[in-house]
Amino acid sequence: MFKSLFGKLMSTYIAIILITLLVLGMAMSYLLGDYYYSAKEAELLNKGREVARIIAENTEQNRPAADVVDTLNRFWENRMVMISKDILVLMARGEFYNNTRRFWLEPADAQILLEGKTVSRRGYLPRPEQLVIFVAVPVEVNNEVAGAVFLSAPLADVTDAVGAVRRLMFLAALPALLLAALLGLYLSRSIARPLRRLSDAAVQIAGGDYRQRIELKSADEFGYLAQNFNRMAMSLEETVGALAREKEKIENILANMAEGVVAVDGSNRVILLNRQAIRTLGLGESADLTVQLYGEPVPDSQLKELFAAVLASGETCSREYTPDDGHSYLLVHVSPLIDQAGNNFGAVGVLQDITELKKLDQLRRDFVANVSHELRTPLTSVQGYVEAMLDRAIPSEDRDKYLTIIHRETLRLNKLIYDLLDLSLIESRKEKWDLNEIDVPELVDQVLVKLRPLIENHQVTIERDFPDQLPPMLGNEDRIEQVLLNLLDNAVKFSPPGGIIMLRAKVENDNITVSVADQGPGIPPEDLEHIWERFHRVEKSRSRALGGTGLGLAIVRQIVEAHGGTVNVQSEVGKGTTFSFTIQALPAETQG
Repeated sequence: MFKSLFGKLMSTYIAIILITLLVLGMAMSYLLGDYYYSAKEAELLNKGREVARIIAENTEQNRPAADVVDTLNRFWENRMVMISKDILVLMARGEFYNNTRRFWLEPADAQILLEGKTVSRRGYLPRPEQLVIFVAVPVEVNNEVAGAVFLSAPLADVTDAVGAVRRLMFLAALPALLLAALLGLYLSRSIARPLRRLSDAAVQIAGGDYRQRIELKSADEFGYLAQNFNRMAMSLEETVGALAREKEKIENILANMAEGVVAVDGSNRVILLNRQAIRTLGLGESADLTVQLYGEPVPDSQLKELFAAVLASGETCSREYTPDDGHSYLLVHVSPLIDQAGNNFGAVGVLQDITELKKLDQLRRDFVANVSHELRTPLTSVQGYVEAMLDRAIPSEDRDKYLTIIHRETLRLNKLIYDLLDLSLIESRKEKWDLNEIDVPELVDQVLVKLRPLIENHQVTIERDFPDQLPPMLGNEDRIEQVLLNLLDNAVKFSPPGGIIMLRAKVENDNITVSVADQGPGIPPEDLEHIWERFHRVEKSRSRALGGTGLGLAIVRQIVEAHGGTVNVQSEVGKGTTFSFTIQALPAETQG
């Protein structure tokens, strides 16, 4: 019964009447009891003050107070007890114990009476067993408290009055409930019948039968509801069709987006996941994953936490993080899904793979930091020596030595700037190189001539191993010469005195590979993968002492790759290093 609308309306009407009568009865009982208590309290206080005045007057005339109280008790219905000042003092100290419980006073009450104030309260006296109201009025003789008068009166009549009121309210509730039931029966049926017809038609429409109509000609709200229901049924088929078409469009857009899209419901479970999101999160390439993950928790733990935070706060959040696979870097923008009522029913996240952007940004930051560091060291030296010379802090006989240092640091700066500009130009691919035949042995001879002073100074020996029929190399001679200069310069500088540097060339698959092997200290394995990066040095202090900028190998790599070739390095600590590059040989039919 209570599950139907009829039962709910009936029970609601009856509950309202019951609650109203209950509240009214309680309020009237409380007000009546409070009124009677106040009147009784005022009456007892007036009597107490009158008795206190009579006792005070008789005390001044040397008449015992006890006799006066006994006399008054014969004529007044209220029981009176005289309390002496000594007893009040003991009570205030908590040292007085009343075995008979003739009066109900606490130490705080006794202190109030000693201060000349009255005390009133309701309490329960064990003798007789009843609820009473009592007052205590101080007796003042010659403006001093000489004792107190204790008066009490039963409150049984208040309880009887409250009980009578409750019985009256109960008797009045019976016809009210009967009337409410009859009225509720009529109203409930007039409301429930059209609603039941609407409900049945709605069930049919939900099943796909859009021909349902409600014939209800009443002019009240239910008549308007029936008309609107019929209009809804007429337009619902068209609306559902339009929604289906829009859904198909959205699904096609999501499926072909470059960004991943993930949507969850209020319980943080997947309700939408496009193919790009599956690839971005490293879950695989299977299209079946979209169906398998529907209704499941978000597969990535960090993304799941981000969705949970947005669902809890209802605010948009963006974050960069590395997913659980650890191989990429994602930028995620998650926004709450809010319905027209302003309720948050889920969240949607857009995933963008920014791994390459992060790498480029890190390279840019590292490059700026390295350039700044490399420029600061020589500039600091030049500035220091120049300031010392300007301040006359350097003797005249030592000036040439310091000028030599300044000149060397200036050359180092110039070389660094030249290398930076050259590397930037190569990377931009804006420079157009003329490719021609390069005789590798002849080019090596030219390079060795330029490096002869450096070779003699470091006391190293250059040996060559070139095949007799080595074909020409296809490339830009100036740039390939720059490659050989950088590789040989490093080999000479890092070789020990008396060391041997081996230059080799070989032909494989129409490609020429040129290698430079030294007998230097070698490169640790952890540095090999970074050796081609800008400003990377294995031994930083020694590299600077030898005048290196840390850009030579980066330039070598860019030049070789611009020719369509590759670079390689092999090294063993303590036994030396071999750098090599491979570039296409000139086709035989085009050789001059």
